[in-house]
Amino acid sequence: MIGAFLYQNNLGNKGVCGTFHLMEKDLKNLNVLQVTAALHEGGVERGTVEMSRFLVAQNCGSFVASAGGQMVPELLKDGGVHFQLPLKNRNPVSIIYSALRLVTVIQRNNIKLVHARSRAPAWAAFLAAKWTNTPFVTTFHGTHKIQNNLKKFYNSSMVRGERVIAISQFIKDHVVKHYGVDPQKVDIAHRGVDPRKFDPSALSQAEVDAMKKAWHVEDKVVITLPGRLTRWKGQVPFIKALAELKGDPSWHALIVGGAGKKTAYKKELENLIEQLGLKTRVTLTGGQANIPPFYAMSDVIVSASSEPEAFGRVAIEAGAMKKPVIATAHGGSLETVQHEQTGLLVPVDDVETMAKMLRGFLKGDYNKGQMGEKAYAWVQNTFTVEKMCQAEWEAYHKILGEES
Repeated sequence: MIGAFLYQNNLGNKGVCGTFHLMEKDLKNLNVLQVTAALHEGGVERGTVEMSRFLVAQNCGSFVASAGGQMVPELLKDGGVHFQLPLKNRNPVSIIYSALRLVTVIQRNNIKLVHARSRAPAWAAFLAAKWTNTPFVTTFHGTHKIQNNLKKFYNSSMVRGERVIAISQFIKDHVVKHYGVDPQKVDIAHRGVDPRKFDPSALSQAEVDAMKKAWHVEDKVVITLPGRLTRWKGQVPFIKALAELKGDPSWHALIVGGAGKKTAYKKELENLIEQLGLKTRVTLTGGQANIPPFYAMSDVIVSASSEPEAFGRVAIEAGAMKKPVIATAHGGSLETVQHEQTGLLVPVDDVETMAKMLRGFLKGDYNKGQMGEKAYAWVQNTFTVEKMCQAEWEAYHKILGEES
């Protein structure tokens, strides 16, 4: 018999509630509390919501504490329960306040495992788990720069769990090297794409053609760099590489991403594009809520990050859409791109080599279709949401001493 459980949040969530189902015969039913700063759109937030959906599918209770955001409705729709707490705040008083509130959440909802995903929330979650004697795990999502010992101590909230989940081998190596964590204590759960969202068959050729017409790139080889407008994402070397291709009229480039508050950087990019004579060849599209159609109408995807990506979703999103990628050869890209098979790896900030690779795609030196098919198979076999969540699920069971 399936029992439905409806929880009305009375801890500051203004009446928001969620629904999930429990199997009454499952005596080891697992209630999990994920803790993160907020639920705005982003990699950490997306992973939180995806794991919540997975837990519900396992007949588990999925609870999330955060400062809220636009992804809360999706979390609730998929069966999760949300508690709104000031978890973005980094000051010690706020962290202790949130920890005390989390203690109440843990005790009232029979939470068996606490999973933290960002630093300040991890401190609150760590304290609450310690005070309630609840198993604690973290996911290390980024390198978190270490400028000094104080910053390193602040970051160390992310390695205080019984186990640490790293989103790539690169991050695992970083955790082991800089925080002295036993490698046997670190599990890898690569990020994954949702094949329902990144589906190359979802758009007809007519719809793709209409997209290309709307962006004035008909009959062009479309080269796309997705990513928010911030310097380390590599828009500047990308634009400089494109300038080396000015003599070839067959291409058009799209830089897909919002600037947020970085208006000065956006203006710098616009000025660089104009100075290099690329005003009619490069389009800044702004932020786009629906990114798969941009992959669909592209021929080549570029990830030009000058700092190593902790994982880097662009490469696997491109692969899921059967598109080859050129990515800088460091960080997570070394795990997500198979050089000359699913894409190409370019040295960091190497404008000349990037231009050469792009020229190779334009001239047909690389088989875009074949490379895209290999990328698709690679992603489907290695980097899906299901595989990501399964890896985190297995880490949970290691902590609880159960077989997954």
